[in-house]
Amino acid sequence: MKLNPKLPLIGVLTAIAIIALASTLLPPQEDFNPSNPYWNGLMEFTKIASPSIIDATTYKPDPKTTILFVIGPSINITESRVEAWRRYVEDGGILVLMDETGSINHALEIFNIKVRVNGHVMLDPVFYYNSWRIPKITDFRDDKLMGGIREIAMDIPSILEVAGEVRGLRILAYSSSFSFLDLDGNGEPSTGEPSGPFPVAVEVKYGGGSILLFSDSSIFINGVIGLGDNIQLLKNIMGGRVAVIDSGVWLKTPQSKLREYVLTVYKVISTTEIKYSLILVTVILIYMLTGRVGVAEVRDEVEELMSKHPDWDRRTLEMLREARGRYEQ
Repeated sequence: MKLNPKLPLIGVLTAIAIIALASTLLPPQEDFNPSNPYWNGLMEFTKIASPSIIDATTYKPDPKTTILFVIGPSINITESRVEAWRRYVEDGGILVLMDETGSINHALEIFNIKVRVNGHVMLDPVFYYNSWRIPKITDFRDDKLMGGIREIAMDIPSILEVAGEVRGLRILAYSSSFSFLDLDGNGEPSTGEPSGPFPVAVEVKYGGGSILLFSDSSIFINGVIGLGDNIQLLKNIMGGRVAVIDSGVWLKTPQSKLREYVLTVYKVISTTEIKYSLILVTVILIYMLTGRVGVAEVRDEVEELMSKHPDWDRRTLEMLREARGRYEQ
């Protein structure tokens, strides 16, 4: 049976379509991904805050009406990005930095703010949710941002270190006096390890805006945002502003990149003019790659035989062609 030479092309196009569809339908699993529905994602945060996802180096949100979140930064904390953050804050924006690893310290240096994320894990054996690694914060020092909040949950946080007097700084929250910094990583209090209370959230006035710094990136992830008054904390710090997330500081998997690309393409082709044009082109291609092309090829074969043997009967050749077609099917 003679195979249609266009079938391999159809197979390749079908495989590409299936891969693209799967990458879109399967939820991402990266930490802090706004579409990740699992423990470590930000889907619940997204439902509440409806954030725009941007890269701060290429898009500047309106500093007067937005609040910019930098959550769990791991890459690309470059001088150009920090400069974009700095201009945003100076023009009146609110920048929320959430990190327990110390990755954000480079940005704090550029800002010339003498506060650092320690990087070691802070545990609390008395005030906690489910585990010492999820400490309960109950000591708040600001009525505006912490109004209506009795407790917030953190997930494997660190602490903030404030070097002397910092202009425009207010400490918003402390861990309990039972908390300790787990320097040796054994999960238990050890001799020489510092004990609380430790600062875990501060606000720094900067230019026309302000910077909120938390020593934990996980306060608003799906598995933690529902604990304590974390949702109320989110609403308080947003204060009616439009949420924006700088996703340029996250390491993305190939599946996540493909998913973003497919969704971007989908948004483009969803416009009325492009959508109907694409449908028309698709129908034409399908028609060409299936029945119409096959008929043209067979007709060329009959014509070729007739040109070589003009005395042969055309009708007989066409009947043979049709019989062969039924056999191949």
